[in-house]
Amino acid sequence: MKKLLTSSIAAALLLSFVATSSAQVRFGVKAGLNLANISFSNLPAEAGITTSMIPTFMVGGQVEFDFAENLGLGVGLQLQGKGAKNKSDFLGQTVETTVTPMYLQVPVMLQYRNNGFFAGVGPYVGFGLFGKNKTTGADSQDLKFGSTIDDDFSALDFGAGVEVGYEFGSLRATASYNLGLANALPKDAVSGSDLKARHNVIGIGLAYLFGGE
Repeated sequence: MKKLLTSSIAAALLLSFVATSSAQVRFGVKAGLNLANISFSNLPAEAGITTSMIPTFMVGGQVEFDFAENLGLGVGLQLQGKGAKNKSDFLGQTVETTVTPMYLQVPVMLQYRNNGFFAGVGPYVGFGLFGKNKTTGADSQDLKFGSTIDDDFSALDFGAGVEVGYEFGSLRATASYNLGLANALPKDAVSGSDLKARHNVIGIGLAYLFGGE
């Protein structure tokens, strides 16, 4: 948490610098398709759980500052769908569960633009909002975010993202990958064990930008 706070302060200071300089500023809206999965580590073999991707979505806004000829900084505020489809064996039967948590995510990316080509890389932090847990043959349940054993996911998610694409005038088409670095499981739920779960998301997006060049 201390490292996360330090990174947030550093990003805020950098934003203050570029915002008060003579940087070109662009605003935009963005939406796209997410292919989300959850990777587990140190999961007991007897659990017999396998995961697969699920389709979900992202939508949000962004602001970008150009502080050099081809370099800039982009900050977004996005509703990001994550999750996975889990399969496990229970009493000789396969049980299938789909979890679809939604996060309010703030990415901060160092960006490169040149003759239409676009690339960005940087950290993100996300805050759990809501979601559903659907098991075959049962009613769906609302997901809970927090740090207790009764919660489904940790309220905080963070990681690193990379994005590449091409700009067609005011439109930008991109492909991205977000690698989760935080343990998505509640702290109390995994206390005393090395079990970890991390969100991984492949994205395809389209942004409309205005302002700047």
